[in-house]
Amino acid sequence: MRPLFPSTILCLSFLIQFIPTRTHTLSVPLSSSFYMENPVGFLRSLMMFLRIVPTARRSRRYLLVILIFAIGILILTSDYSSRILPLGSVVYFGLDSNWKPITAQNNRWRGHTVAGELELPEATWTCTDDHLSEQDRDTKTNRRSRQCIVENLCVDRQGAFIRSNGLGARKNMPKVNLMSSDEVSDVYWQPRLQRSWRKVIRAHFVNETLFVHRLYSPSHFSHWLYNGMIPLYSTMKRFGGTKNSWTFRGSQYHHESIDRQGTWEMEHFFQTGKELVLSQAEMSTPFQTLPPPDAPICFQRAVIGLGSQCALSYCENNIPTEIYKAFREEIAEYYWSSPQTWSKHLKNAQEAINSRWGHEAPGSKAMNSQLKCLESARYYNFEAAGPNHGLELGEAKNRVGQMTPDAVDSPEGYQNLFVESSAGIDASKGSKRQLVVGIIQRDKSRRLLNDEELVQGLVQAGFRVKWMSFDHGCGLAETAYLLRDVNVLISPHGNALGTSVFMPSYDPVSTIVSVDSSRHKEAWFMFTATAIGQRFIQTVCGPSNYVDDFSREHCPYSKDVKFGHKILDAVSLVLGLPDSMVKTDEEKSSMSASALDSMRKKYRNYVNSNLAAQKLAEEEMDVLIGPEQPSALIQKYGEDVWTFLMHFWKEAPRYVDVVRVVKFVQSLQRDLEQEKVVESSIPENQHMSYAQKSYGVYVEYVRKGQACGLEGCGDILQRNVADEKTSAFGKHSIDDTSKWGQSTSEGQMLREGLSHENMRTIWRIET
Repeated sequence: MRPLFPSTILCLSFLIQFIPTRTHTLSVPLSSSFYMENPVGFLRSLMMFLRIVPTARRSRRYLLVILIFAIGILILTSDYSSRILPLGSVVYFGLDSNWKPITAQNNRWRGHTVAGELELPEATWTCTDDHLSEQDRDTKTNRRSRQCIVENLCVDRQGAFIRSNGLGARKNMPKVNLMSSDEVSDVYWQPRLQRSWRKVIRAHFVNETLFVHRLYSPSHFSHWLYNGMIPLYSTMKRFGGTKNSWTFRGSQYHHESIDRQGTWEMEHFFQTGKELVLSQAEMSTPFQTLPPPDAPICFQRAVIGLGSQCALSYCENNIPTEIYKAFREEIAEYYWSSPQTWSKHLKNAQEAINSRWGHEAPGSKAMNSQLKCLESARYYNFEAAGPNHGLELGEAKNRVGQMTPDAVDSPEGYQNLFVESSAGIDASKGSKRQLVVGIIQRDKSRRLLNDEELVQGLVQAGFRVKWMSFDHGCGLAETAYLLRDVNVLISPHGNALGTSVFMPSYDPVSTIVSVDSSRHKEAWFMFTATAIGQRFIQTVCGPSNYVDDFSREHCPYSKDVKFGHKILDAVSLVLGLPDSMVKTDEEKSSMSASALDSMRKKYRNYVNSNLAAQKLAEEEMDVLIGPEQPSALIQKYGEDVWTFLMHFWKEAPRYVDVVRVVKFVQSLQRDLEQEKVVESSIPENQHMSYAQKSYGVYVEYVRKGQACGLEGCGDILQRNVADEKTSAFGKHSIDDTSKWGQSTSEGQMLREGLSHENMRTIWRIET
């Protein structure tokens, strides 16, 4: 039988002392230590109390109150409380964090551990800011980037907890930010502190490290990758994670549904470990599991937080460039270290698809598998390099299962194809080209309207070209496989640009070409590209970028009425209204959400039932999606027009200026020749690795103002390349974790000579 805890005894002794009876008041010592050392004395006092109290009806009531109070204290102070009560006041009886009943079908424990009696020492912890003063610990930068290492942390279906033995005053560990995201999205977390008199606990035990983190927008590939997986991978590299480590999503982020590709898997980094989640909605792959239902699972060590590290300016710390390289190489080693391993992966993936969707009709979700991107990829000029080869679509072959279908020329046999003369570049001379150009097409929004023309232009210039689409399904392994040999990536701005992390780091320096609409540009992927060491440039083909008649001819304006109506259905704007019905922005700002919704329904009903209004709506739509800014409509409808335009300009289909883009890729081929010269000029006595030399080649592009093609890129390059504190280059990381994040002497040499003037130079596709 479990002994009474000192707190229970103390409460009982206090009540016994002052409970009035009909004749007298009991006089007993008030010290709980007295009773712990003299249990016989406590029992005698209790028996005396029980003999006296029943003589009075009023005293019996006091006795009932004492018993209820004592039982409550016993429950709250025992280690059983963690199995009964959650952090809130709602009683927890077999429900997960979404309050769904745990049934035999969804009570999935995927670990291979068995519960047993375990003597669990009291939890201890150290944090990365232990050496700082109280004032420095309280700074925003430190609060966001703090990471803590905890010995003996456990997880049950309520969450994580640490144990405190005995009843002495004990503070919990400090709260830690689990996110690598913008400040508004930070999630501060700490395990609950569970007091226990017993040192023995029935639990599962794993003698490994648990990494506690939180995902940011996991349904979005690039956010999942750059704000979640790579910061987690970097943390594991810093704190000694292994393939037997586990992870735990410590807190939900805005209750976001994890509706992502089931194959955005993490198995390449883990062998025996799993990812613990508290909600069934987060169990999106076989890697995730609910905690065991019968007892907590305890870990010898846990690392909490991601250190607020990412390539974006809203993170406090940067991720060392070599982490991206190690991330990519680990995936390559796991999935295609040999033809056999790649074939095995493809076979397993297909079997998983068949088992899940085997009874579905053609064209259903079974067709939207992670292998679809491999099946739809088209290849040009891979079998025969040089001009006038691979022009026919017949050369596009299904290369699934081949180890290196896209192998490029070896450096020994490489010849520069380009011969410049007064007439320009002569593509008929030479025999080989080394660059591989990848083109990503989108099916719906932001699609390239002339992607086939772009393919043929590059093919006729002799480049190897790979046409890809990720809209019908593509797993992480397949995405990395397709990008592993792409030197130049051309894609509409958006999620697909995040795949550039899988491009080769060097030989040559990878280049990203973002195809933007004429009135919408974003810098998000400029941050990730510069941190990896990739050149980034934008190209715009549209009415605000007509520099001459040649440009106007090759960049016709696309007035996509169908797409305009699709955007219109998703926003608040209603066209076709007479001026007398339109509310001003000031009037709308004073209305409630329900009143606004009712007003818009009224407007739509009016337009649908009025032919004149429908005709006016068509005329206004023609102006709204035209090449010029619709000033009259902005004056009439106000902010609702801007809301429409922001969505339309961002998502609109777009053309590529094929002639100029092809010339630009040809210039990159010339740059490759210069890269080899720069690389060979780095003195051997600097003791730089091959990867470090390649970073030096990239930094040389920064010096020349040829690394960034975006307004404001100077600030991005300053953060991610030049600044000693925030630069992703030349940091101690995998080579020396004790100096993580500190600059190396080699890194300082790489960045010598960088100037604000060069970094603020905007690199453009020549006109």
